[in-house]
Amino acid sequence: MTVVDDIKGRLDIVDLVSQYGPLQKAGASFKGVCPFHSEKTPSFFVFPNRQTWRCFGACAQGGDAFSFYMRKENVDFSRALRDLAEMTGVELPTRRAARKDDSLYKINEAAAQFYSRYLASGDGAAAREYAAGRGLTQAIIDKFQIGLSPGDGYSLKRRLLSLGYAEGQLALAGVLAQSSEGEYKDLFRRRLMFPIWDPQGMMAGFGGRAMDDSNPKYLNSRQGPVFDKSRILFAFHLAKDAIKESGAAVVVEGYMDAIIAHGHGFTNVVASMGTALTEHQTGLLQERAKEVALALDSDAAGQEATLRSLEASWKVMQRRVVSRSRGATLYERPAGPTLKIVRLPPGRDPDEIILEDPARWGKLTKEAAPLLEFLFDALSAKYDVSSPQGKAQVAETLFPLVAAAPDHFEQDRHFRNLAQLLGVSEAILEASVGRPQSQRSRARAPRPASAAAAPFQRMERDPLEEHCLALLLQNPRLKPLSMDLRPEQFQRVENREVFTNWAQGRTMESLDEGVRERHAYLTEKPLPPADLKEKEGALSHCIHRLEERRLRQLKVEEGLRLSEMGPEEVSEHEAEILKINRDMEALFRSRSV
Repeated sequence: MTVVDDIKGRLDIVDLVSQYGPLQKAGASFKGVCPFHSEKTPSFFVFPNRQTWRCFGACAQGGDAFSFYMRKENVDFSRALRDLAEMTGVELPTRRAARKDDSLYKINEAAAQFYSRYLASGDGAAAREYAAGRGLTQAIIDKFQIGLSPGDGYSLKRRLLSLGYAEGQLALAGVLAQSSEGEYKDLFRRRLMFPIWDPQGMMAGFGGRAMDDSNPKYLNSRQGPVFDKSRILFAFHLAKDAIKESGAAVVVEGYMDAIIAHGHGFTNVVASMGTALTEHQTGLLQERAKEVALALDSDAAGQEATLRSLEASWKVMQRRVVSRSRGATLYERPAGPTLKIVRLPPGRDPDEIILEDPARWGKLTKEAAPLLEFLFDALSAKYDVSSPQGKAQVAETLFPLVAAAPDHFEQDRHFRNLAQLLGVSEAILEASVGRPQSQRSRARAPRPASAAAAPFQRMERDPLEEHCLALLLQNPRLKPLSMDLRPEQFQRVENREVFTNWAQGRTMESLDEGVRERHAYLTEKPLPPADLKEKEGALSHCIHRLEERRLRQLKVEEGLRLSEMGPEEVSEHEAEILKINRDMEALFRSRSV
């Protein structure tokens, strides 16, 4: 999963657009006055299921969250990437100036000892009572080194300064925060403290839980040289041997869930540090587990953000990784573990279930449903699959996940199940969304080692966009044929940025690092041998397919909008409907010539 995908997985486009103007519910969509031009009748629509927006008025523009933010804030892609990453809490890959050093880990260890002693002191009586009420025995408290942070904001700072550490070091370790006046204070105040270890078993930071109604309920250490939540699974240092021995891992959402699980003998349980599994977290599990079960909140299946995070986790899990062996030989590492979903009882968290009936928890994890089976059930309940609109929404969500399965036979089985779910023949489904191809047939050589730090490293691919861009970048003589090519024909924002910068004639040195690395990858992408005429034909075919895809998307979005209109409103927009139809007819006529 790329940084862009991670941001999109956490960002709800409805929430983003709502910051710039009110939206009204319109069936499954939202509508409002276009923020890009003056109008009285709302022609601007946001489609949460697709995570896209479109103006059906004077602008006639549309796109995703990135294109909306860039257009509204009048910023380039680099700025949008930084702003949206900060907004969603996604850490951008950077070449860190500060290296990890043992002193930062030692600061966290000293802080953990301080918190433990404070919990055991007279001042910790109320916290100990709270912990006992949550099922935390003394044995569990000792095993996880659980503690309590004082509420004055200075006690930890004074203790660590007395040990010879400087304020700057303490801030770098993540235990101090600097106020707007420039003063350093304890980051955690009157919270139950859970130390967080990195995969190597080094204490990298803390999670502090409020024991009252304070917000946030959980507060983590600040991102820094030793604490990177995208690379950590809570309790992994304790669970990794059990995961390897059993071949199975269970991922829960909360620290308390993982702690209670370990306290009752379920030692293959870890907690995620966010909604979707990141590529680094998946890598930790992939090396040891053949099966990963996600235990989600029981009411989360219907939430758009959770469904998108499940999709992102599945794609990361299923991707085959092509690596370089000795010499120039390439080998393909097997796909990731099977991803399953633990169906929790309504309103119950894992720690509550374990405390009440450990055997029931064991049964629930063993009976976890494969992810696609879970999503088939969740989406068929969410959408009306008897209607054309419902069929389109379900197919659009599930088909990319079916296509991401690493084995051709598994893809075929899921494809048949999808057709059955929608109540259509496989031929009709194939005509609508295509047929998945095996990962082996789509395998590509790895990117150059110099691109290892790029934000778009090992991204999800769009073969059509990549082939079109590679033809243009590697063959300058084809540029005159690209006059009909437009940025909005590229769905992936990173490919759109490469095309926009290429069309504007910007030099490589002037590009953002991520776009520059993407540009380099496409410039070096292997293409089939062909003469100039064959390349011209291939480019023309790519442009036609990109435009056809764009128009089909317009038709889908148009259908979503019109489904919420009355007959009179539909007749008012007849000209727009006819224009899209004429454009599609013209496209198909030109292809047949």
